[in-house]
Parts: sequence; C-alpha cells; structure tokens
Amino acid sequence: MNRKKRNKNLIFKVNEDEWNIIQKRLEACNVSTMSKLFRHMMLHGIYLEYDHDHEELKKIRQSVAGAANNINQIALRVNSTSRIYKQELFELQEDMSKIWNELHSIQIELKKLNPSNS
Repeated sequence: MNRKKRNKNLIFKVNEDEWNIIQKRLEACNVSTMSKLFRHMMLHGIYLEYDHDHEELKKIRQSVAGAANNINQIALRVNSTSRIYKQELFELQEDMSKIWNELHSIQIELKKLNPSNS
C-alpha cells in the first residue's frame, strides 16, 4: 500500500458479542492493530477462516505428497540407471492433473466467496 497520510476516520459501533468476536479475529490474524485488520479486510476482500483438517485439503496434501514421492523415486532411478519408464511418467501426469483439478475446484469456491476479485 502507498505511504499517503491517512487522514480519514471510519467510526462504527458494535455490541459486546461483536467486540469479542473482533478481538478473537485480531488475535487469530496475528495483526498488531485493529486498524490494520479492518483496513486489510476492507481493501483486499474477506477474512476467511478455514479448517486445516478439512477433507478436501487433506486430499490435496496427500496427492502432492504422493506425487513428490513418485518424482523422487523416478529421479533416483534415472540417476542410478539412466532409465525412465513411460508408465511412470503417465502416472505422474495423472497425479498432476488430479492435483490441478482439486486446486481449481477450490479456486472456484473461493471466487464465489469474493466475486469482486474475478
């Protein structure tokens, strides 16, 4: 963000429950001031909480780990034998396609949450 002087104020009221939620969000976001949190949320879109253990995210992590393992195995064999097998490359392509599709579906869902960034 640019370094222009901030000389405009935004003032709004909240009730006790809303205040407590805002305080928890401030802590969760690891932001030093409420002003920074509000400014970021208003200028850059939404604040999104997500479950790190969500099933879709677990599937993607497993897919990436599996693909990385396959790449390492292929690299080890190529380095030691100078051989590579078409089937392994085909399977690796399938893994990458699966990962891309999973990430693309998440991107579509995120765009639904914040259509102004499309």
